[in-house]
Amino acid sequence: MNPEALREWEAAELPLNLEDRRALQASPLGVGLRPRDLATMLAEGYARFATASRGDILALADAQQREFFLVLSGALEVARPGSDGSRRILDIVEAGGACGAVTAFSSRPRWPAAVHVVEDARLLAISSGALLADADPSETRQRLLQNSVGLLAERARHLHARGELLGRRGLRERIAFFLVRNSDAKGRVRLKLTRQAMADHLVVSRASMTRELGRMADEGLIAMRGRGFTILDADALRRLSE
Repeated sequence: MNPEALREWEAAELPLNLEDRRALQASPLGVGLRPRDLATMLAEGYARFATASRGDILALADAQQREFFLVLSGALEVARPGSDGSRRILDIVEAGGACGAVTAFSSRPRWPAAVHVVEDARLLAISSGALLADADPSETRQRLLQNSVGLLAERARHLHARGELLGRRGLRERIAFFLVRNSDAKGRVRLKLTRQAMADHLVVSRASMTRELGRMADEGLIAMRGRGFTILDADALRRLSE
């Protein structure tokens, strides 16, 4: 952020801390958004700040809702119950990510899954219905609508990646794909997921995943520490994930 823009944000009387601003600016929704734009969104009633505590449920599966959420801090889990009583985790949404935009802008705005708060969260909630209500949108609304298109495109890419993950039939290939997609430039994978949640996300049993992770560690492909991983043989994992 350039110094002038930084001063503008710091001078704005908005309930945003530095972490919130970084999350907003990391999202397609925040591209080119100025403090006065956010102030307008709040004043005109199509955006609001919200807080949620771990264990809260933001939305139930099949509930109708025109509001979607940008996560400023914390984490959300999107999950559906399986037919066998297990829980199928569809997504984990962390700071800078958004949840529910596809549903909110659809012609049938019903949540396909429940949204649980897994880490105390600060959220920017946006009403698609209120955003679209003005037939002659202001510059701020136009900017937010353009950014919403970018957000929907990002979600489409994310869903494509999810389909690619589940398209890997082999357990090792699925784990490799997941680790490669979530690693940083140094091969570190930092997850807030528990091992059970990771297994649910991969749609495999925890026992099978744990055994395979152990084999991969023994073979020198990865190292494990707590909830995180380090990729030791990046070339091998990339080949497995392709």
